[in-house]
Amino acid sequence: MPSSIAAISIDCHDPYPLSLFWAQVLGFVEDPDDPNAPDDPEARLIDPRHLHPALVFLPVPEGKVVKNRVHLDLRPQVLRDEEVERVVSLGGTLIADHRRDDGTGWAVLSDPEGNEFCIERSAAERGNETVDTGERTFPPVRADGERDVLIAILDWYRDGVIAKASGMDQHLAVATPLGSASSVAGLVKHLALVEDSWFSIRFAGNPEMDDWAGADFDVDPDWEFHTAATEPLELQIDRYRRACAGSRAIIARHDLDDLSAAPSGNPPQSFTLRWALVHLLEETARHLGHLDILRELLDGTTGE
Repeated sequence: MPSSIAAISIDCHDPYPLSLFWAQVLGFVEDPDDPNAPDDPEARLIDPRHLHPALVFLPVPEGKVVKNRVHLDLRPQVLRDEEVERVVSLGGTLIADHRRDDGTGWAVLSDPEGNEFCIERSAAERGNETVDTGERTFPPVRADGERDVLIAILDWYRDGVIAKASGMDQHLAVATPLGSASSVAGLVKHLALVEDSWFSIRFAGNPEMDDWAGADFDVDPDWEFHTAATEPLELQIDRYRRACAGSRAIIARHDLDDLSAAPSGNPPQSFTLRWALVHLLEETARHLGHLDILRELLDGTTGE
């Protein structure tokens, strides 16, 4: 597997004051495992949303004499020019202005110790502003029979899961900004596992999908969330599509009152197909809500 960036180190004369500047620019906070203090030999900041590498400020005896070979490119959530003004007010210096009359371009600034960085246009200014996925048409099943209603509404939620997860950048799909193992990729993998578990394994009595056969959930109850962190989002979406297709095939062969092949729960009880459909409706709807919040938090995408 390729390496990931754990932290970006910045050589400087006085780490603590410089860390305060960058904390205000980026919205980072002091690392609780390595609290900063004026007399510490180094300072460390982390992204509270866990989306970006940490910043470590290291003291060096030499002053900065040439242009730094690595610098940060910032893409603000507000308009570029507003962010330039804000950063200058915090102590940054505008050293090169490459903003053009047509609105393109960028600004080069330096921090209080002279380290250069750029402020680019915001997503809105680049023409890929926040996308509203719109309102999805609800199934026209309000007067249909119980079976058709349950299946149609569950499919509506399933389609929502795929729509909500599709098109995300990989690093955002595996991000865990809530302080738990929850991620977009992890939730999609979890929902695929749930489909396979309730319809194929417990209700129909089939073996597990190869994707999680042999996984030891006693050792790691959040196995699907942890393993999703190192897998492509497209793989999770494909797994979910396959699991849902398998569930639909099983549902088509059974009546609502048919009983499961094996008891489940504590104490173990048999359950009907009707119960399994209602349970998956609840589970899918609940996690689609989680996906909705995560997607908006991570890249601003809203809507159904």
